[in-house]
Amino acid sequence: MKYGSIILLALLTINVTAQQTISGTITDKKGHPVINANIYFEGSYDGTTSDANGSFRLLTDLTGSQLLVASFIGYEKYTRELRLHGEDTILVIEMKAQVSEINEVVITAGIFSASDKKKSATLNSFDIATTASAMGDIYGAYATMPGSQKVGEDGMLFVRGGDSYETKTFMDGMLVQTPYFAKMPDIPTRGRYSPLLFSETVFSTGGYSAEFGQALSSVVDLTTNGLETEDKTSISIMTVGTNASMGRRWANSSLAISGLYANNALHHKLFKQNIEWTKDPVIGDGSLMYRKKIGETGLLKTFCSYNYNGMRMNYDNFEQGTMDDLEMVNHTIYANSSYTGELNEKWLIRSGVAYNQDFENITYKGDPVHTAHSASVVKLVLTHLTTEKVKIRMGAEMIHEAYGQKIELDSTFRLELTNLQPSMFVEPEIKLSTNFALRLGARSEYSSLLEKGDISPRISAAYKTGTHSQVSLAYGKFHQTPGFETMKIAPARSAEKSDHYILNFQYKRNSRIFRIEAYIKKYNDLVKYSELYSQDPLDYNNNGSGYARGVDLFWRDQATIKGLDYWISYSYLDSERDYKDFPGRVAPSYASSHNLSLVCKYFFTKLSTFAGMTYSFASPRPYDDKNSNEFMNGRTKSYNDISMNITYITQLFGNQLVIHTNFTNLFGFKNVYGYSFSNTPGEDGLYASQPILPSVGRQAVLLMLISF
Repeated sequence: MKYGSIILLALLTINVTAQQTISGTITDKKGHPVINANIYFEGSYDGTTSDANGSFRLLTDLTGSQLLVASFIGYEKYTRELRLHGEDTILVIEMKAQVSEINEVVITAGIFSASDKKKSATLNSFDIATTASAMGDIYGAYATMPGSQKVGEDGMLFVRGGDSYETKTFMDGMLVQTPYFAKMPDIPTRGRYSPLLFSETVFSTGGYSAEFGQALSSVVDLTTNGLETEDKTSISIMTVGTNASMGRRWANSSLAISGLYANNALHHKLFKQNIEWTKDPVIGDGSLMYRKKIGETGLLKTFCSYNYNGMRMNYDNFEQGTMDDLEMVNHTIYANSSYTGELNEKWLIRSGVAYNQDFENITYKGDPVHTAHSASVVKLVLTHLTTEKVKIRMGAEMIHEAYGQKIELDSTFRLELTNLQPSMFVEPEIKLSTNFALRLGARSEYSSLLEKGDISPRISAAYKTGTHSQVSLAYGKFHQTPGFETMKIAPARSAEKSDHYILNFQYKRNSRIFRIEAYIKKYNDLVKYSELYSQDPLDYNNNGSGYARGVDLFWRDQATIKGLDYWISYSYLDSERDYKDFPGRVAPSYASSHNLSLVCKYFFTKLSTFAGMTYSFASPRPYDDKNSNEFMNGRTKSYNDISMNITYITQLFGNQLVIHTNFTNLFGFKNVYGYSFSNTPGEDGLYASQPILPSVGRQAVLLMLISF
């Protein structure tokens, strides 16, 4: 053992003498240190990060002319060419804040773009990861944005009066069929993927591009990271599990691998549960990302992931006075591979394939239901740069879905369906001047299950009203094939439809942004049936309809107080619909008229600490009180939540150490999401009921992460 230590020490000594040191400090233009900035040599895996004082020290074996790069969220990338001759170098780097003004007209109606690169950026991956109420969930962070509804018992995105199935998720332009973890009744789920996987997220609340279909209300488009900037290994330990990741960078390619194991056993012992768990929820997750440069402009991306989650509980069957055994086990595989590049000076290409396979087993009182759902996607998008002011995007997509369900009761029932959905689109964008832009689009789709096709026109326009402001509008028709849960009983006659009308005003200056957006959404051909869980195919039709209209407000300020970043979002919603088993048009149970979010984050420079707070409010939601003569006549009380997080960043033996604590519902608000009623009245003629409560009142998660 001693000999091995001596040899290792000798090797390290030889290695150090062959290296040279690049050291210095990184500050902003006011001289404040920029902490945790990435410093690396382009095309190599030699890199480091700045410490709490903005200081850095980088060892390298490189020689000759090399490009040094420094980057950090919110700042322009810094580059400097160095001549390396084996001598130590000391640098003082000053980074410039990114300019966020509207210098030219851009179409923004219905779009919340979350990118470090786009001028219309609203959130980035760091914002999402540090929003206290989200607890690292992409959809939880977007629930603080205008247009979203607070539906705490579900966890999915409900946008502008639309049901959760009306929001679709895409990764690198490819459909993700099951973006959420599988869920149990009245227990919220969350997204399967970490926000840190993505360099860009776009949340569209309506009126989105003709590239995307099969979504009546909203689209979440996720763009995965490019090449890793450096070699890095991270290990984190949480009160709910552990996570490990490794990234490796070569000259023209990189590989990132991560694994997660989460078990809520300790968490359930620390915080009182409103659920009687017999098997604590467990999550297992693994992912792989491979990136490779192809030629001068091409980039090949491959992403693969596997998710497992399982849980078991005693379900409160209050009508019969029993606690029934309910278990869920879910396995999901998702993989996609995409390529982006230039064919020549005029043509850009983006292509990809994706595969999603989801297996879910639900066992209730010993009776299992096995469900398998797969989706395969092939997509090609071409962009023609016709002139400096005209570009035309066009593309085609093929989606094949297969659904199978096996129900084992006294006998075995099998249901199997497939759907082949080809589509194509064309969308020219014209900048008539620096003040006016117009985008015209059309999308055609065909469903083999419906044996019918549809054409969806889209139009968006924007006019610049001043140096820092603009007005934009959008109109579009949208179609969505009814889900397999409905189609397995009775194939619908047509797709469900919605029309979007959006008017938007945006002002952006000096890291401040104000947006106000008004919209009207009309629904037609929604699926209806007279009785919930009806097994009669003749009971299903496309006679449903509805509307949603409202106003969204958003204000974000990152400049008034140094170190403080906050945003306020407010949404007013008026929505009614007649669908499913509704007897007529009423406000659905997930639609609250008023939603408000206040998100604040402050960085204490001297303490190297981030602190964040989120306040969420939603006005009462409707529910169907069976003891009332009117449908959906009941109202919950208002929803309130205050969540907080604290992140401390330091160094441990020269490695970055992050200690993060997240508290949700800090003040223990007694929120009620609705009420469940018995199917039959009691002897007094009244239906028994019980409230739908959060699974836990308040909770906290502690995380410690070290990066090597």
